[in-house]
Amino acid sequence: MADTMDITTPFELDAQGIRLRAWQPGDAQALFEAARESIASVSPWLPWLHEGYSQDDSANWIEACRSARERGDAYTFGIFDADGRVLGDVGLNRIDPKRGSANLGYWVRESAQGQGVAARAAKALAAFGFDVLGLVRIEIVVAVDNKASRSTAQHLGAYFDGMSPNRIMLQGEASPAAVYSLLPPEQGETSPGPVLEEGKLRLRPFRHSDAPALHASLHESMESISRFLSWCTPGFSMEDGLHWITKTRLAWHGIGDQRAVAIVNRETDELMGSIVLNNWQSDNGTANVGCWIRRSCQDHGVGTNAVRLLARHVLHKTELKRLEMVIATDNLASRRGAEKSGAQFEGIARKRLMLRGEALDAAIYSLVASDLD
Repeated sequence: MADTMDITTPFELDAQGIRLRAWQPGDAQALFEAARESIASVSPWLPWLHEGYSQDDSANWIEACRSARERGDAYTFGIFDADGRVLGDVGLNRIDPKRGSANLGYWVRESAQGQGVAARAAKALAAFGFDVLGLVRIEIVVAVDNKASRSTAQHLGAYFDGMSPNRIMLQGEASPAAVYSLLPPEQGETSPGPVLEEGKLRLRPFRHSDAPALHASLHESMESISRFLSWCTPGFSMEDGLHWITKTRLAWHGIGDQRAVAIVNRETDELMGSIVLNNWQSDNGTANVGCWIRRSCQDHGVGTNAVRLLARHVLHKTELKRLEMVIATDNLASRRGAEKSGAQFEGIARKRLMLRGEALDAAIYSLVASDLD
């Protein structure tokens, strides 16, 4: 296995407008309704979905998924839209740690089919399998006549390995299957984010082994930064850190919207803080940038230099043309840091920020490439 985390407890993955999370007992009714809706289109390929399928079957499936996750045998997620509606199911099963392989399966309820839901969910889970589980091969085994699932595999860029006779059981009979495979990104493309260096600073992707340092840094700095970071609370746990690191690593692979890098000492690798890019809009060439620095490293120009280093990279090497900083008006330390980085003050936006349920005015700053010359 690769650089790992505690993945026995439920967590979520973002997937371009949909969410993947572990099934919970309270989902049984919604899962039942999604499955029953889809009997006509899904049951030919999934024998368990038949006219006698009941809510008890949904509850039993949810419990089976929980047990398999705790054993490390399978990681199965419900697919949900932004309003929490069940769209389907996606999972990695038949996990073989010794060979680094697994099977990827998915189904989508009938009313959500044809909208790219399966492809987005499968892409997110495959990235999780490669980056977190350390898999080196993921197979998608599909009935030959299941055109929709085969189209999804092709949309993912999976390699068609060929037809495999008597590979699956359908309606009690051994049937051939089309076998597709996904492999990790090529060597040199596996790092989830850039590695940038200047002076004593290094910006690099977070690793799961950074969780203790992340936890310690945030708790050391709670008094100075928690007021302006709603997720930074005294209850922030090691598990929260591990899950956050997983999300930011996946975001660099295009799954989610919290692309963060660690700010570390180039010589000692000590964690000094973090920068995150979010609301990345490729079509508009814009993104938001935010930064926090641990208390013992504040007031030394670490944040300013780190922001300039990352900004030079993304404004010259990606499609981004503008970085915005949206800062609470009374966050004077961050505002000074923005100004020192070369960002231009554009004005005060009323009620622009939500912090712990309160709408606050925000100072808007921007960085473009010419600000960094």
